[in-house]
Amino acid sequence: MSRYDGVSEFREKYIPYNEIIKMADLKDDDIIIDMGAGDGFYSLLFSNYIKNGTIYSVERNPEAVELISKKTVGIKNIKIINEDMCGLKIKGFNKIFFSTVFHDITCRDYVINFIKNNSKRPLMAILIEFKKNSIRGPPADIKIDHDELKDIFESSGFTLKYHRDFLYNYVDIYVLN
Repeated sequence: MSRYDGVSEFREKYIPYNEIIKMADLKDDDIIIDMGAGDGFYSLLFSNYIKNGTIYSVERNPEAVELISKKTVGIKNIKIINEDMCGLKIKGFNKIFFSTVFHDITCRDYVINFIKNNSKRPLMAILIEFKKNSIRGPPADIKIDHDELKDIFESSGFTLKYHRDFLYNYVDIYVLN
């Protein structure tokens, strides 16, 4: 059993990903980075909407990269990047997506500057994170509550466009013009 089996089960039960897709307002020619893509679930989902664009599925875990590779055979608009997000060189994207990984990023300043300096405008940043008081997810001391995340992004010039709470998680969408 893969560690991603539990993630998949949790996502199916508690995260309304179809609503998140609607909120992301995906366009046929979007260029999106799926940061910390895990098992590739969201990259695959995005590929159904982004036919003429590109999905960069960024993942450093070799086990996950293997899963994504197997799931995306023949899908031309997904490019798998087996790297740590603290050294990315992708340019020209207009959307970036983080599903329960932003709290783990050790180089947040680098990632925020990377996003700001290499994206097209308007840029949409979509983040799913665990609520601080949630019994699920990582230890409470590394979780990022909505207000902390909002401070991080707004202090970098982003504007909160949307916030929604779920049982254990929340989704925030920020825009940079």
